[in-house]
Amino acid sequence: MSSLNPTVSRVIGKFVKEDWLDFVFAHVNPMLTVNRSVAKVVSIVEETSDIKRFVLRPNQHWSSFKAGQFVSVKVMLDGVYVERCYSLVSAPGDPLIEIAVKRQPHGKVSGWMHDTLSVGDVVELGDVGGEFLLPSELPEKLLLIAGGSGVTPIYSLLVQALSERAAMDVVVMYYANAAADLAFAQEMRELAVKHPGLRLQFALASDGDAGFFSQEQLTAVCADFTGRSTYICGPAGLMKAATSVWKENGIEVRLTKEVFGFITADPDAAISEMPITLQRSQQEFLNSKSTLLESAEAAGARPAHGCRTGVCKTCSCTKVSGVVRDLLTGAIDDQPNTQIRICISEPLSAVTLDI
Repeated sequence: MSSLNPTVSRVIGKFVKEDWLDFVFAHVNPMLTVNRSVAKVVSIVEETSDIKRFVLRPNQHWSSFKAGQFVSVKVMLDGVYVERCYSLVSAPGDPLIEIAVKRQPHGKVSGWMHDTLSVGDVVELGDVGGEFLLPSELPEKLLLIAGGSGVTPIYSLLVQALSERAAMDVVVMYYANAAADLAFAQEMRELAVKHPGLRLQFALASDGDAGFFSQEQLTAVCADFTGRSTYICGPAGLMKAATSVWKENGIEVRLTKEVFGFITADPDAAISEMPITLQRSQQEFLNSKSTLLESAEAAGARPAHGCRTGVCKTCSCTKVSGVVRDLLTGAIDDQPNTQIRICISEPLSAVTLDI
């Protein structure tokens, strides 16, 4: 038994605290919970030198998801629960779920998952989210563009599209540094054998200019790109270059984007010490890091957060006043009482947050 009957859960919940019960159950069977979604690691696949795929068997509290979405994973490190979001790469409805985790420089959670998490271990699953989705009625033709670890949601969309329409016309353009950095490459090649309508183009930076996105390359690979529904996920440079092409052709409405990576500032530029106020917490400090979240943590505050990349929106809060820059899009927000994600917001003036 990996979870409690829902009726039993409700009855017990009236008399005993859920957290206490889960603590007790964890010492008997970690998969036994009152309401929490947890999952056991079934296998671990090394996709590249810095991306691992974790195959998980969830308990009955796990809900479904849609291709292109992510799930938050909660782990305890140094006595503190930490949460990060990772793309789901398995097919919706499968009894096992799969997530892809890229090791991030200085990443506490990704480093722990790569180095410590083992087959048989149990992790807690949080909410599923994300709007990087295919429409309920598939378009006639698809163009999927991925860069680096941005391939994870792209691969999920590809699998869904071909499972719903086996003969679908799909072009995949995948950019990576070298052949060894191509995650899910073998799986995509196998799909191409089964589905003649799928065309793959792997572009490697190690090959020089041919490894970088350009309209000339796009036209050579996919001459009818203006008539296709296009989904793209990757680092900011790739996103910016592609968005420019779609804008110039007047078809940006056909481009659906999911950004991986920040717009980086001049590394030699000093960080301006802007005063930051957390209104409800009655805390004040000077900005010392590139983002509001990092500065708050450096000052001893503990705002709610998840992915730290602007995807899960756990850190969203009201900016009461001040000017910030979105590090994903570069957009400047100088209006009062707006919702911002503090993990990707850089203060450009004194800022007050409703935290």
